[in-house]
Amino acid sequence: MFVLVTYDVPAERTRIYRKLLRKYLEHIQYSVFHGDITEGQLVAIRNEIEDVLEPDDSVFIFESNVSADVECTVLGDADEPGSRFT
Repeated sequence: MFVLVTYDVPAERTRIYRKLLRKYLEHIQYSVFHGDITEGQLVAIRNEIEDVLEPDDSVFIFESNVSADVECTVLGDADEPGSRFT
């Protein structure tokens, strides 16, 4: 399953989410992560997010059961997803 996760949190809390999400997904922009994971890993991500979530935090999780259905176009000065080590 393909997952895209974005978050908008106070600056002092970004480290918490970055560390959590890097365990499962590729970090492609400041608060954007994506990757192919299992449903069990998605459940783990949700549970871990719920454990650290505070009232000012917002997290969006986009899912697709078939990663082949997701097309990514990169515009501007950015690396192609999957091309860097995070």
